Amino acid sequence: AFTNAVEGHVTIRVFDVRGRLVRKLVDQPMTAGRHEVIWDGTTDEGQRVATGLYFYRMIAGDYSASRKLVVIE
Repeated sequence: AFTNAVEGHVTIRVFDVRGRLVRKLVDQPMTAGRHEVIWDGTTDEGQRVATGLYFYRMIAGDYSASRKLVVIE
């Protein structure tokens, strides 16, 4: 879950440890407020990702944040 402080275009993308794009979760205008995005652990092509460390990056207007996440089976 995340809170979008201002209305505008939001992108959330998942990357592997080498920095390769794994999945585009969000790429659209969104209203200000609290939102929830669930990643099912698959790539843009629908393939299941391997167990391991991944990063996601959210950009919303002038705000950007990167966080770690771990996929476990």
